[in-house]
Amino acid sequence: MRVTQIVSKKHLINTSHYRYETPIGMIIVTCLGATVVAVELEREIPFDGAYKATALSDQTARQLEEYFKGKRQNFDLPLAPIGTSFQQKVWKALQRIPYGKTKSYKQIAEKIDNPNASRAVGMANHNNPIMIIIPCHRVIGANGKLVGYAGGLSLKQQLLDLEKGAPVFN
Repeated sequence: MRVTQIVSKKHLINTSHYRYETPIGMIIVTCLGATVVAVELEREIPFDGAYKATALSDQTARQLEEYFKGKRQNFDLPLAPIGTSFQQKVWKALQRIPYGKTKSYKQIAEKIDNPNASRAVGMANHNNPIMIIIPCHRVIGANGKLVGYAGGLSLKQQLLDLEKGAPVFN
């Protein structure tokens, strides 16, 4: 997986959005040109515009479907999440957490050479616009407990269980 560029919000006028049914509910894949800029639960982002599938949004949905079936551990999509340079560093670090493994907020802060930024890492994690593909669900508290997830802690646990081999969504 690769983060290909940083896009400013003013460029979002040319995006395409499409809804897909998944085992975790409806998701909206947002593409800007040849990049994915968002994958979010529909309930998290109200959208009143027109939906338009693209080859890239369909490819994203296929790869997510393979992930939910336990057949995909890595995504190969051109990503361009929109965020600050700090958020970009955090999101790149999240992409380096291996499938089936977890890291603490502090460990991520240390990975980006900012060991006192655990709380800021948590906020960047919270603002991750490309759920699952940029695996913010793999970040846990320093005590090993699940903390915070846009889709709820139950979904976070299901995703972690899936990555440990449990047939959660089959």
